[in-house]
Amino acid sequence: MAPSTTTSMSSTTTSSTATATCLNISPGKNGYLPPEACDVILYYVPSFAAAVLFCVFYGMTTLLHGIQAVMFKKAYSWVVIMGGAWELLAFIFRTLQTRQQNNENWDTYYVLFFLLAPIWINAFLYMTLGRMIHFFLLEQKLVGISARRFGVLFVCLDVFAFIVQVSGAILASNQDNGNLVMTGLHIYMGGIGLQEAFILCFTGLAIHLHRKLIKMEASEDVYNGKLSQGPFSWRWLFHVLYFALAMITIRIIFRISQYAQGTSPTNSILTHEWYEYVFDAVPMLLALVALNVIHPGRILQGPDSGFQQVRRAEKEAKKEKKQQKKMAKEEKKSQKKTAKEEKRRQKKEGSRDLEVIVEGSPLRAHANEEERLSNSEQQWPRYHERDGRYEDTRYHGYQI
Repeated sequence: MAPSTTTSMSSTTTSSTATATCLNISPGKNGYLPPEACDVILYYVPSFAAAVLFCVFYGMTTLLHGIQAVMFKKAYSWVVIMGGAWELLAFIFRTLQTRQQNNENWDTYYVLFFLLAPIWINAFLYMTLGRMIHFFLLEQKLVGISARRFGVLFVCLDVFAFIVQVSGAILASNQDNGNLVMTGLHIYMGGIGLQEAFILCFTGLAIHLHRKLIKMEASEDVYNGKLSQGPFSWRWLFHVLYFALAMITIRIIFRISQYAQGTSPTNSILTHEWYEYVFDAVPMLLALVALNVIHPGRILQGPDSGFQQVRRAEKEAKKEKKQQKKMAKEEKKSQKKTAKEEKRRQKKEGSRDLEVIVEGSPLRAHANEEERLSNSEQQWPRYHERDGRYEDTRYHGYQI
C-alpha cells in the first residue's frame, strides 16, 4: 500500500521550497523521491529485476493452470487462472513503476491487483473442497450442507470479504487525503480479517472431511473405490489444500502487521521492499505452483468429479418441464379451437334448419324440429280419396 504523502520532519530547513511538513524536491533517476519529499509514493527504490522475475514466474504458473484446465476438463479452474493473472498484472505495473517511481497510476494498479489477487486463489480452494464432497461422499453432503451449496456459501463469503477489501484498497490509494488513506487501510484490514475468519472455518470443515474419508477407507463395511483410484492418493489433495491455505494465512498476517503500524517512514515494513516479496509474493507463488503439481484434476477424475452431470440433469428437467408446459398449452389451445369450430358448426346447422325452401326446389325442407316431428306421422305416398290417386308429398306436382 502506498504510504502517506506527508511525513513529519525532525528538523527545520532553510530551503525556500520547504513547507511545514515536507519538501518540494524534483524527482531523480527513474522518478525517485526521498521519504521527506511532498509527492513521495515509495519509501524505497523498487527493484526492476525482481519485478521482471516475478512477472515470468506468475506468467508461467498461470499459463500452466490454463493448460491443465483444458487437459483435466476442469472448467472452474478459470478462478485460479484469474488469481494468477491478477498477480501477473500486478508485477507488470510494478515493473513500469520501477522506471517511473512517482507515477500514481502505476502504483494504484499495482496495489489493487497485488492486494486482491489472493481472493481468487482462496475461492478456488473453496470450490475444490465442494467438488471433493460431491466426489467422495455418497450422500454428497457435509455437516448437512450439500456439496454445491457448500462451495457457493464460502464463495459468497469470499466475495463479501473481496468487496470490503476493494473498498479499503480504493480509499487507501488516494494520495491526496491522508485521512482517507488511514480509513481505507482500516477497512482493508477488516476485510482481510474477515477473510482469515472464513479460512479458519473452512479449514475446520476440511479437516472434518479428511477424517471422515480416513474412516471410510479403513472401514470394511463401507467401500469407496474412488479413494484408491488415480495415480495420486486422495490425501495429496488435502495436503496441497492445507499448504495453500497456510500460504494465504501467512500473507494475511503480514498485511495486518504491515498496516497496523500506519504509513509513516518509521514503519520498517514500508521502507524495505523485500518484505512484500518474502511474505506476500512468494507465498502466493508457492500456492499456485503447489496447485500445479497436485492439480485437483489429477485426483478428481470421472463423471462425478464435477457438477456437470448435475447441471445437465437440471437443464434436462427444466427443458422437459418447459416442453410439457408447451404441450399443455397447445392442447388447451386445440381444445378451445375445436370447441369454437363445434359451436360454429352447430350455429351453421341451426341456421340451415330455419332456411325456407325456394320455390321450385326439388326437396322440401321443414321449418323446425317440431314441424318435422308432426310431419313424420304422415306416410308417403298419400292417397287422395276424392281424386282416386296417390301423391308423394315430398315432391311438388309428382304423382305415382
